Amino acid sequence: MNADYKFSIREVSEICNIPSKTLRYYDEIELVVPEFRDEVNRYRYYSKNQLVTLCIIRKLRSMDFGLKEIQSVITGNKADDLEKNIEIKLTELLEEINCLQRKYASTSAFLQRLKTGVDLLNIKDAIILEDIKIEQIPQMHLVFTRKTMSNYSNIDVSVHRWVEILDLCDSLNLKNKGTIIVTYYCNPLEQFLYTDTDIEFGITVDSSEEGDCFRAFGDFTAATAIHVGNYADIIHTHIRLVQWINQNQYKIIGPVSEEFIISPLDINNIDQHVTKIIIPIDKKKK
Repeated sequence: MNADYKFSIREVSEICNIPSKTLRYYDEIELVVPEFRDEVNRYRYYSKNQLVTLCIIRKLRSMDFGLKEIQSVITGNKADDLEKNIEIKLTELLEEINCLQRKYASTSAFLQRLKTGVDLLNIKDAIILEDIKIEQIPQMHLVFTRKTMSNYSNIDVSVHRWVEILDLCDSLNLKNKGTIIVTYYCNPLEQFLYTDTDIEFGITVDSSEEGDCFRAFGDFTAATAIHVGNYADIIHTHIRLVQWINQNQYKIIGPVSEEFIISPLDINNIDQHVTKIIIPIDKKKK
């Protein structure tokens, strides 16, 4: 191919596999301006060197370089500058990969939680008063915030506390498992009495890090019950569970928690909310 050969936009499009519309845009923004112009028909033509430049641009675009970045690379036209730009781009791509992995982990965990909740909704008629379980709560890790809320009554969802804990997870770049666990550091049922209540909002995360906002949760025996439906009515399930514990010779040995399987912040349908009440217990000594 002769170095002086001139290439029409159609030929360049076919050779470089770049749409004509894109080539015209590159011309418009002066990224690659056709080098030759026919004075008779006013058609514009590219040089062979420009074909090489367009192939370089195509490669850089495939690496997700922006057009301004590409302009800098092809203007400098130095291998060491290109090396530095590639290193920067690799760092950016790695962060994007990590971000997507976090999103995937969070979305996958959300799906699993919804599956559990939907299964419970499908058998909600079978969740009767006596359907209380004794189970071993596995150890998990929480990111949490804990503070006293004034004149608190557990008949509504504290949206600002939910948003706060979710934002904390995002700021720490953690793989968010997405299960909110609210723990009440008070006597059982006091969270319904419009008193100042020490409340922890935690979210299970795929991390065993330590720090002021990290802690372990679980690794204890608990009496549990599932509340299906309006969260404002959950006091009745709490009362049933506390009564069952007392009637069956158990004692409460830790703060009461609620695990939100399908929460009010997942779906705005009170009939579809599913909450698990968890109360740590031990057998009373005879």
